Amino acid sequence: MRTSERTQGATLIVSLLFVMLILAVIMSVTAQVTLSARRSSVDQDAILRAQFAAESGAARVQARLRVMGNLLSSASLPPDGAQVLSDLAALCGLGSLPTAADGQTLCTLDPTTGLNSAATGVNPRVALLVNAVNQQAFEDAGIGGATPEVRSRFWSDLFSGTQGVPLDGSQDASAYSVSYGLKPLAVIRDSATQYRVTFEVPDVTVTGSAGTATRTVAVRANLPTLSLVIAQPSLAQFALLTNHHFNSAASEASENRITFTSRTLFSGPVHTNQQFMFQGKPWFGGAVTSAGCPAGSLGPSCNATSKAAAQPGAYFAGTYRSVGSMTPSPDAPTECAPGDAACAASPNVQPAFPLGVDWDSPVLPLPTNSNNQQGAAQAGGIAIAGNVSSLSLYRDTVGGQDVQRVSFTTDASGTPVTTELAFGTDRRLRILAPDGSWQDATRNPDGTFAPGSPAATFNGVIHVAGDVGSLNAGPNAASGAAVAPFAGLTLAATGDIDITSDLRYADPPCSGAHTRNPDGTVTPAPCTNLNAQNILGIYASEGDVNLIRPGGTKPTELGNDPTIHAVLMAGQGAVQVDGYNTGSALGSVNLIGGVIENYYGAFGTTSGDVQQTGYSRNFVFDPRTLAGLRPPYFPTAETWTVALYDGASPLPDPRLRGDTISTAGTP
Repeated sequence: MRTSERTQGATLIVSLLFVMLILAVIMSVTAQVTLSARRSSVDQDAILRAQFAAESGAARVQARLRVMGNLLSSASLPPDGAQVLSDLAALCGLGSLPTAADGQTLCTLDPTTGLNSAATGVNPRVALLVNAVNQQAFEDAGIGGATPEVRSRFWSDLFSGTQGVPLDGSQDASAYSVSYGLKPLAVIRDSATQYRVTFEVPDVTVTGSAGTATRTVAVRANLPTLSLVIAQPSLAQFALLTNHHFNSAASEASENRITFTSRTLFSGPVHTNQQFMFQGKPWFGGAVTSAGCPAGSLGPSCNATSKAAAQPGAYFAGTYRSVGSMTPSPDAPTECAPGDAACAASPNVQPAFPLGVDWDSPVLPLPTNSNNQQGAAQAGGIAIAGNVSSLSLYRDTVGGQDVQRVSFTTDASGTPVTTELAFGTDRRLRILAPDGSWQDATRNPDGTFAPGSPAATFNGVIHVAGDVGSLNAGPNAASGAAVAPFAGLTLAATGDIDITSDLRYADPPCSGAHTRNPDGTVTPAPCTNLNAQNILGIYASEGDVNLIRPGGTKPTELGNDPTIHAVLMAGQGAVQVDGYNTGSALGSVNLIGGVIENYYGAFGTTSGDVQQTGYSRNFVFDPRTLAGLRPPYFPTAETWTVALYDGASPLPDPRLRGDTISTAGTP
């Protein structure tokens, strides 16, 4: 019995020791698992923080590119072409630009070092951009104290090539490291009024770190070559541009303003160097811009280089509103009479700006002469000395060939002399000889034409050093085409141009009219033929462009609801209807094109919304002018602009819009 008791006691002790051993093993394993979990959690936290840091670095690069887009949206240069060319030469690292034809490369740039410079002060290679974007634009973008030196450093760093500049950052015990710069490639001359700086947007690689953990994020730009386009924009790309937003100097002196009403329907860009006034619900299908120069201030105190007198804002039913006082916002302002509760739901004044509005845009001064057009006409167009009593443009057939006819009558010698010219798709001029045959036309030293060889080529420009007494479509005035399907023409005159018949394209880009729907929305006129090539520009540099209505004192073939296909411009005068305030209502002028004028010329008079005399306006903007099709040698803006383009399309800012790839680093 004693032996058995001893054995049982030993067994119990062994069992207890075994249990204690098992518990010790379990506790050890549990402790190891807990410690491993803690270590794993710490490592995972570090990895996530490193990942977030790397993504923050990529976001910073994108933000920098977005700031670039915002800055360039307000860029403009003074009307000093010599300075622009000098700055472009400095960008190339040259003292002056080499002579080059249109489309040629002026210089290639080093994509490795870019435009960066270690020198202090203003880097001459980015002086053009420093001058184009002022200090206020930088402050609006959140960059304070933007002296010329600060702006120079921003642009130098931005275009620093593949070497880039460091954009490192840290936060919450994590950090990222990235160097970045755009890669400038070349400067190209497109024309005498347009140059391009081409560049690439490279991929971005960012390393994020937190403790011992690192992560790398790569974002592919996936963009083609982009361009900074430095240009004097063609004025043909406006549906309406007014220098003075008044009928005349007398109207401006008395502040008798032009009013845009619910009948105002513009489908293209609209700009004034002064201030608009709205009544009802006018509709603008293109971008709307206003320089904000008050009446009487255009000139020394409000111009292309200084807007000291500018008051960004507009008039609503006669009440002036600054940008800060527009409600509910400057982008969608409305106006209600005080105490009109019903108006809140449907405002009395509510202009529609679906493509945006800018109340503080640069002043766009108009050219005041036709020297460029005269030079082009003398070099390769038709230059006419003295007044022209009649100038006919019309489509015709000569020898079985589709041609553009140009017929004009002068009387400088006291005896009317008519010249009959024609050209086809080869742009070689032919002349109707005295014997009635069509022969090749040579250009004489005095600018006249005579039968002979070789045939002179025609660049599309007709310049008249005087008045054009009757611009018409000749035998096609009633229903035919004034402009052949292949023809691009610009008629410029130093004096008045009187339009006395319909002027139609053989192949118009648009048709119909804008329509106000019962619910108040607007259906724009259809413009579906945008590959059409025929286009006409009419420019009176010192006089007016007059539409001669029937029933007046001058002979005319214009009747009710005339059709005009052209971009019309009066540099010092107005585009207007002769005798607009007499006679009866004559329907609408059906325009496809645009109007650019010093003063907003009158077309007719109304009582309320009822036409009383003259014509109302049915203007359809020609969208081809925004895509690059313009009348040859049509006037350009005096100021230069700098804009970002992706091919032929404007670009708000370069986007890192490719794939994001994250690669693991050390844990």
